[in-house]
Amino acid sequence: MLDKTNQKSDQQGFTLVEINMSIIILAIIMVSILSIFTNYFVLLTRNSVDLSMSVDAQNLLRSVTDEIRYGAGVRQTNSIADTYGPVGGWNTSNATFVIITAVPAVDTNEAYIIDPYTNKPYLNELVYYKSVRTMYKRTLANPAAVGNKVKTSCPAASTTPSCPADVSLAENVNTMVFALYDQDNNTTNDPLLARSILINLSMLADTFGAPLTLDTSIRTTLRNDF
Repeated sequence: MLDKTNQKSDQQGFTLVEINMSIIILAIIMVSILSIFTNYFVLLTRNSVDLSMSVDAQNLLRSVTDEIRYGAGVRQTNSIADTYGPVGGWNTSNATFVIITAVPAVDTNEAYIIDPYTNKPYLNELVYYKSVRTMYKRTLANPAAVGNKVKTSCPAASTTPSCPADVSLAENVNTMVFALYDQDNNTTNDPLLARSILINLSMLADTFGAPLTLDTSIRTTLRNDF
């Protein structure tokens, strides 16, 4: 004959208090794991954005300085018509983060296209401008340079086979401020007197409500006078 007392004891399970305690402990463990995972994800994302900003900043400065060194100086305004430019044309200005440079027109063999009236290369113009948080480069091809390797570019919404899109150089651009220096190393507001340029670039990205910033600068000398 079975012992009824032992049989009853064997059929007992967890009490309600024990179940509640188990759920609470499990919830605490899950919250801790989720918190660790979230913090790791945030850290990984911020590091990725920081690295991306650093690469973008270096690429932007390299692009601008290489073309400034190769080019024929800074322009106050564009002399080549731009259908999609602002009213009154582009103007080199810190307030609107625009800088205009001139570069020699070349053919597909990278040979200068010479203006027979001046015996100097025709010049294309490059406009660097900021729209919201993105820095773009617009190319204005000299229409008189027959065989010009480049084409005039357009805003993305207006591109055609004969008018490619403006080049996107970097995102998360906060400001790109530049200072012009003359041959005596004095600051000048006249781009035609500029012999070197200091570019101060500030990048800004918002990640999970905590902004990341990057500030860098470079100074370059104008080498050519076409």
